[in-house]
Amino acid sequence: MDTPRKLLIVDLLLVVPFLILPLFISLPYRVNIFLSWEGAYRLYLGQTPFEDFGLPMGFGYWLLPTLFFKIFGPTFMALVKAQVLINLISFISLRGMLYNLKLKSIAITITLLVFSLTYIIYNFWPWYNHSVVVFEIVALYFLTGYNSEKTRFKNIIILSLAGFFTFLSFFTKQDVGALCFLICAFLIAYYSLLDKKIYPVLVYVGAFAITGVLFITPFLQDGFTYWFNLGQAPHSSRISLGLVLDIFFSRSLLEKIYLLAILIVLYSKFSSWKEFITNRAIFTTSVISIALILQSMVTRATSPLPTDHMNYYHTFALVGIAFFLPWDKLSGRLIPLLTFVTLLGLSFSEGYWKYVSGVFSDKIKSEPTEKVQAKPWIKSKQGAMRNVTLPAETQEGIDRLLALPFIKKQNLRVLNMSELTPLAYDVGYTPLTQQPLWYHLNIGIFQKEVDEFKVKVKNKQYDLVLFERIPSLTEFYPTEVWMELKSNYVNIDTFLAPRKLEDSYVDVFISPELATQYNLKPLKP
Repeated sequence: MDTPRKLLIVDLLLVVPFLILPLFISLPYRVNIFLSWEGAYRLYLGQTPFEDFGLPMGFGYWLLPTLFFKIFGPTFMALVKAQVLINLISFISLRGMLYNLKLKSIAITITLLVFSLTYIIYNFWPWYNHSVVVFEIVALYFLTGYNSEKTRFKNIIILSLAGFFTFLSFFTKQDVGALCFLICAFLIAYYSLLDKKIYPVLVYVGAFAITGVLFITPFLQDGFTYWFNLGQAPHSSRISLGLVLDIFFSRSLLEKIYLLAILIVLYSKFSSWKEFITNRAIFTTSVISIALILQSMVTRATSPLPTDHMNYYHTFALVGIAFFLPWDKLSGRLIPLLTFVTLLGLSFSEGYWKYVSGVFSDKIKSEPTEKVQAKPWIKSKQGAMRNVTLPAETQEGIDRLLALPFIKKQNLRVLNMSELTPLAYDVGYTPLTQQPLWYHLNIGIFQKEVDEFKVKVKNKQYDLVLFERIPSLTEFYPTEVWMELKSNYVNIDTFLAPRKLEDSYVDVFISPELATQYNLKPLKP
């Protein structure tokens, strides 16, 4: 079995359960997942980024979800299906990169198992912090495919694709995208020095720059420089040296152990820097492994809500020492191989256990120190959110909203400052243009837009407004707009927001004219 062709079948069979498992279970409404849905929905409707809605990043994140909306309709299930493809792309690209680096076949298969256990299994929704890493891995796959023994034409194609996907990574999220460019530029410069050829650098950088021009130029007249976050006003920098150092020294024990293991192995195997640097395969592998482990720490500082999108560091830690492990003792020997695989499965069991633990009757009880009593979650009834679980109180609130006598009014003007953006599809209203995609204060919306919304609220420009209050995140949705709504609109309902920390609420406001027309009374204080 220790051949690339035969192991391709093994590798694909290995990853299939991790890919398709989310298709067969009910998934909970995830915090901030509304961004995945609304961005793809606006593109699905034909709205144009920056022209019709502002966002502090590129739109690479929404390209594949939009395609799946076109195929399957704008539902959360379509998002899950899109993520199956995204995860498969990451798996195939990593596999190709490892073969480009000439690791042993058995080492690659074991590495892919770790990748599936620690990364794929956790990422079942499209999310920009994950998609950006996938595009980065694709870029590294093409970059490591460069070889001076290939024809110049083949190398130009490969490096052009590396430059394209590097920019797509940057146009998905700036932090990882910028690091991806630095890693790739460093490696291609290294190859150019070894081969004494300048064209690889020129091709890669040129492809990145040309792609950037093609993606950005059409939007310059639509306020691109205002929205796109490169730390310029009104944005603020998302990273600081102090925070990065704090993460490195106090919150990254496992990552530091992995880095130390790689450095110890390299030190023991090479007698000089020259010997290490001239070994193209090991030098490239080491650079990628160390860089991506460090990158996983940096993104904790640049991402305000870190999730499992950083777990790829387990995989690249193994990649960093893979050249030096005794794989021959596993190759062709069934019992040692099965034992090793079983130990890996037990070591990285948290991801799949979250899926399968529900079948057991003795479920783990909540900690007694929990401050908020958890409410029951049920499957949603609505088309866009069908089979996604929500708090029962949230579903009841949605039912009341959908029963409002004016809800099917033509050209209903809705401002939805909540996480229930899929109601646009279920109610049938079109998300308003010339405003931000989402309303995270000082990230997706700024004081200029807050002031504009306050004026629009005073002028009664909306029929219906949904506003989410999150006590634990007082700076998420703009409180100034909520205060203006309290003064100028009628609050007819309030219900639980779809968050695991169940202390957040969605307020339903309607214009005074509608309240009078349909005799709808405000909530009692």
